[in-house]
Amino acid sequence: MLYRVVFVSEMIGGANHTTQSLAEILGASERNNRRDEIGSAMLFHEGEAAQVIEGARADLDRLMSRLWKDPRHHNIRVLDDRPVMQRRMREPARLCALSTQQAADILRGRRLSDLSSAGLEKLLSCEHVRMAA
Repeated sequence: MLYRVVFVSEMIGGANHTTQSLAEILGASERNNRRDEIGSAMLFHEGEAAQVIEGARADLDRLMSRLWKDPRHHNIRVLDDRPVMQRRMREPARLCALSTQQAADILRGRRLSDLSSAGLEKLLSCEHVRMAA
């Protein structure tokens, strides 16, 4: 059975500020998620990370266990964890590449952690990026 988990966390240190640290996170996510057949989409904004992950229950539990232990993440909040009928996240590690200004325009003063699970799923679908392009 397929499951979807939506969560947000605070990023500690410069983990979301440098291109190199972002590349390291994406590289590790790509490798691990491809191996475990997990689809994911993520967004980093103003010290927070939001992510949607999809896969088998055991694989998602293993990934969440790694994230709980990752010193770059603090205050992980799982907003939704449910079985789903089909995948929305087809790539192992997709970054929703909004500019700081695009994210600010969409969020209108809210933080990622202020959004509902449905709001984060919509944001992480990056549909607004395709429409704006």
